[in-house]
Amino acid sequence: MFICQVSAGPKIGVCLFLALLVNLTAVTTPASACSCAWQGPFLAVAPGTPLVVRGQVLQHHPGPSPAMDILVLETLTGGLFDSGLRVQMGDGMHCRPEMERFPVGSEWVIALNGPGAKPGRGLALSDCGEYWVRVEGGEVVGSLDGGQGETKRMPLSELRLRLRYPSFMEAFKGHIGAGGSFRRVFGPGFEFVLEPTAAGWEIVIREKGRDENLARLTPPLHFAPNPREIEGWHLAEDPSSCPRPYGAEAGPDHPRQFIFSPEVGRRIDGPDARRSMTPEDFEAVSRFGRGTLAIERFALRPGREGCPQIEWIEFSVRLEGGY
Repeated sequence: MFICQVSAGPKIGVCLFLALLVNLTAVTTPASACSCAWQGPFLAVAPGTPLVVRGQVLQHHPGPSPAMDILVLETLTGGLFDSGLRVQMGDGMHCRPEMERFPVGSEWVIALNGPGAKPGRGLALSDCGEYWVRVEGGEVVGSLDGGQGETKRMPLSELRLRLRYPSFMEAFKGHIGAGGSFRRVFGPGFEFVLEPTAAGWEIVIREKGRDENLARLTPPLHFAPNPREIEGWHLAEDPSSCPRPYGAEAGPDHPRQFIFSPEVGRRIDGPDARRSMTPEDFEAVSRFGRGTLAIERFALRPGREGCPQIEWIEFSVRLEGGY
């Protein structure tokens, strides 16, 4: 509101001028101009978007609703039915970067429809964080995982892995009875399973679409009971009456610790592996994924030859990992 009270004289003209200036400012200042907080570097914000692609800028479309055409070279996360893509860019009203920052012919990895990119038509690129990194040869360059404005380089192959398997940490509890199975989905497409065996259960980690037990390389692989196995004699006060592998006097440590990785059965100990397992391979599996299972309560029942069988267990699980 503009208030001006004058009686007469030259002050009238000054009053009118100020009123016009205020009205003009109100008209030319965007009522819904962008204002948003920085959400973080690329690897922090990209996993929260519905689509991440690697593409080349083909054409700019300036005007009231600027946009650019992208030739999609690779879909890194999400789904896309076409190799062509039109991306809505900055227009001064929405939180999107200026199109001029993406020259025709340049190649980028972009995370689309992040916070601030909308409202708008179709897919858009947000400027409320580092939602893009430039591709140069076999590397990506930009604010990848540091502070605002901090530029880093990373092999494109590593970026693919970190987008496909972002870091995770989950904890849960469960109850299972003899002969039953327990399943829990976690992380980026993994499943924790307690799979029944003749003597109890086996801890299994699977990836969606694969039968491989990604935890099968949990040590020790020989000469001692494995933490993945849960059997009645492990919980008995005196296991001496039970048949025990390797003549072990006790079961695995409590809580049970295991390791897993999607590379198990592929690059590590897979059908195309060209060498035997090395300490570095075990370290690589452990570096990706780690889990613990603690048996909180249990009930045993008499079994054959005095060796008890598990009637039920209550347990807690913690899983963490990712690239």
